[in-house]
Amino acid sequence: MAKKKHASKKKKRIITNVSPVDKQLNLIGHQIVQGNYTEAMTTCEHLLKYLPQHAQQRADVLAQLGTAQGMLQNFPQSYDAFTQALTLEPKNAELWYNRSMASRFTMRFGQAVRDIERAIELNTRSELTEQFDEALQFSRQLAEKSIKLRGPGFTVDQLIEQENLFQQGLLLMESGKKEEAGQAFQASIAMGDCLPQPWGNLGICLMMQERYDEAEAALKRALEIDPDYAIAKSNLVVLRTSRRTGPPVLVELNEPFKSSKLNQSITFIKE
Repeated sequence: MAKKKHASKKKKRIITNVSPVDKQLNLIGHQIVQGNYTEAMTTCEHLLKYLPQHAQQRADVLAQLGTAQGMLQNFPQSYDAFTQALTLEPKNAELWYNRSMASRFTMRFGQAVRDIERAIELNTRSELTEQFDEALQFSRQLAEKSIKLRGPGFTVDQLIEQENLFQQGLLLMESGKKEEAGQAFQASIAMGDCLPQPWGNLGICLMMQERYDEAEAALKRALEIDPDYAIAKSNLVVLRTSRRTGPPVLVELNEPFKSSKLNQSITFIKE
């Protein structure tokens, strides 16, 4: 009797094609979940060099980069990454929320309000409603305190403009454009003279231009506003030496919210 042929019992293999970009995105997500933020940042930066400028996946990479930078307390870079992501996905509620967080930690309190308001408008995930509402209330409290310092009639839009001038000054300082940076800080002060940071940074700009008397006056004005402003105190010491030896190569800048335990209070949405 002829033997019956048995049907093959081999399991069908399901082949899925995962693109190299998707593999890298999965790796980045894993790195962030594991808390390996520096590695995630490096992977993001490599992937951004590979992706075309208008590729939709850039938004995903930039969102992850913004989260990694934020958890590393590199808040200006985090803000920039989320801003770039929003140019690609302007209706993404989670991106608006995350940029609101980055805005808060770069002293953009007015922008933080506007960003979380936009996030709430766009949100379709009920599980995020309470988190977004709480963020809005907190951001409004920060903005209201800032506006109160500036006097009656000051608006959120004016606050955004003033805070942007301060940030422009920081960017110009980093680029070595001392005179332009000083002008930005002066414009910020002219809109409302109530914070030590613009005066402190203006003092640095003037010191680097060897305008020592003006620099001293600016640093002392920062200390009038906040007698405990440590950076202004240390830069006054540097100033005294600079009068004899010339402007310093490095001076201490203001880095708000920089502390070793700060990441415990940051709640970016990890996509």
